[in-house]
Amino acid sequence: QAAMLVEAASKLPAKRWATIAPNYEYGQSAVAVFKKLMSEKRPDIQWVDEQWPPQGKIDAGPVVQAVAAANPEAILNVTFGADLVKLVREGNTRGLFKGREVVSFLTGEPEYLDPLKDETPEGWIVTGYPWYSIKTPEHDAFLKAYRAKYNDYPRLGSIVGYQTIKSAAAILAKAGSSDPEKLIAAAEGLSVPSPFGEITFRKIDHQSTLGAFVGKTALKDGKGVMVDSSYKKGADYLPSDAEVEKLRPKD
Repeated sequence: QAAMLVEAASKLPAKRWATIAPNYEYGQSAVAVFKKLMSEKRPDIQWVDEQWPPQGKIDAGPVVQAVAAANPEAILNVTFGADLVKLVREGNTRGLFKGREVVSFLTGEPEYLDPLKDETPEGWIVTGYPWYSIKTPEHDAFLKAYRAKYNDYPRLGSIVGYQTIKSAAAILAKAGSSDPEKLIAAAEGLSVPSPFGEITFRKIDHQSTLGAFVGKTALKDGKGVMVDSSYKKGADYLPSDAEVEKLRPKD
């Protein structure tokens, strides 16, 4: 997702960037990869501030104050859940986002967008799941079946959970065994259908090519939505075989 967001973020005129991310592995990795890829595409960028609130325990006031004091032209956000709600509320109150570009991991997912309600900031570049605007036969079938069973709309967790079980079943069926080595062999290079189209488990690193949607936040009928979204195939953004070999420890 970092590579997908960098593709859009690198086109922004902003040169002074600040980051806000939860202080644990996911937040640290997201920021590190985003900064690396952005700096490669835009060597003119300055990183003027980093905020590392504890996951699930953000004290939004001091975080917003510190970022505002650094006077960035753009902000990378990796917070989500209750932390995101607090950050947005405090940021809106103090005008942190006014006149600044914001690029944000996960914020377009219904899990994290829905709780923001009418406080949703508009125009953020985000990854997410705009289930209401995806018009493909595969997704239409999934959405119809999901709503019929649960009388609710799917979240991204619904897609991930569904696809995990479907993929596991396909691997077991191909392996014809529960032996770990046979399961690994069956999974390598296996292609399976998904609500986002066919995906493949890469042989070199066992990563799936399931992609993500990138778009912008907007307000519609008093709640947050994703607009101008497009699907980015994972295969187009995952590290190349050569990069994987370079990253892998030699043992």
